[in-house]
Amino acid sequence: MSKNIVVCRKCLLKWEDSKIPLECPHCFSKKLIGHRELNDLNIAHLDCDSFYASIEKRDNKELEKKPVVVGGSQRGVVAAACYVSRKYGIRSAMPIFKAKKLCPEIIIIRPRMEYYITISRKIRSIMETITPLIQPVSIDEAFLDLSGTEKLHKNIPAISLIKLQKRIFKDIGITVSVGLSYNKSLAKLASEQKKPNGFFVLGRDEASDWLSKKPISIIYGLGTSTVKKLNNIGVFLCNDLLKFPYSKIEKILGGNTNKILSIASGIDERPVVKDTVIKSVSVETTFTKRYSEKQIKNELHLLCQKLSNRLKDKSFLGKTLTLKLKTSNFKTLTRTISSKEPFQMAHHLFSNSEQLLEIELKKEIEYRLIGVGVSNLINENENNQGFYFNDQVVQKKNKLERALDDINQKIGSNSTNIGRHFTNN
Repeated sequence: MSKNIVVCRKCLLKWEDSKIPLECPHCFSKKLIGHRELNDLNIAHLDCDSFYASIEKRDNKELEKKPVVVGGSQRGVVAAACYVSRKYGIRSAMPIFKAKKLCPEIIIIRPRMEYYITISRKIRSIMETITPLIQPVSIDEAFLDLSGTEKLHKNIPAISLIKLQKRIFKDIGITVSVGLSYNKSLAKLASEQKKPNGFFVLGRDEASDWLSKKPISIIYGLGTSTVKKLNNIGVFLCNDLLKFPYSKIEKILGGNTNKILSIASGIDERPVVKDTVIKSVSVETTFTKRYSEKQIKNELHLLCQKLSNRLKDKSFLGKTLTLKLKTSNFKTLTRTISSKEPFQMAHHLFSNSEQLLEIELKKEIEYRLIGVGVSNLINENENNQGFYFNDQVVQKKNKLERALDDINQKIGSNSTNIGRHFTNN
């Protein structure tokens, strides 16, 4: 039988052993990883530990041992919960008022998204030092393919990933957890096993047995409602799913049946894709109190300015605009509209989204969140068919907005805007 490949996460010593020892023979650290397939695994998932909350604690040492969540105020939801607050049962996406009931002394911090994005980019730059093949999943997680990097770095992918963890902690000041396996779905599952600052390995030989005992909710691609439907017919574990009559499973999973069954048995052929195509760009904000119709429209106008800036920065035009609203009872509404003229300019975004908003405001429903986004994107340089500016009034507004963009760029400010009073009084 092959021996375990063991690596010390502290001193990076690597050796073979029939069993995984309790401590490193060189530095006596107990932070060891060991696996019989460690030399052969190269697909990783990196996940920042409670990213937003970790950044806030990094910037304010007084918060280090306190329960902290990042999110809206009384009417918002938890965007990130630190590990201290999780001991009280607080989790992401939980309404703030519920988090307060679970932990009255919790500290709530408003999110600083642009700041978090800047830090995320720095982490991405560090990841690029070990492999060019990186597929971001969100602002705080990514897949990495380290195939073929062993010769370059003079060590196996596992050691490169340990070094990556160390450098992110040194340069950024937060911890990340790593899952290492032979495909994406198992790498993601592995990264969730030993948080925070974890490193977990899942190999081919053990995958099927390991998965069989896990709840179906862990399977990539299964939503909450689908899990409930499967639970209702007696499918709770991955092993149940694989043994259940195919015809009954297919009635629930439809065209995704074979894909889900493959993942449940440890098969996932999806490659790590370096540059995932951006399908949409959106922005949103949560209201801290009950807003009047005028205030909601002002917030929408601000969002359209922000969205326009992002589209211009990326040279994107879009065919479809979507307005998103969340009611006070957490029901999400989306309304879409298409236009012959491309969505990019702030005035165009606002005039169209305002029309959608006015229809919803007539219903006299209380809203807690508003968002606006653009999809069906093309690059600005490819605008040769299907998009045109035939309206002279629109052309004049575009020209004025471009002029104001130039002014703001020169003075380094976004304070010069068109058209609307921004007070929320």
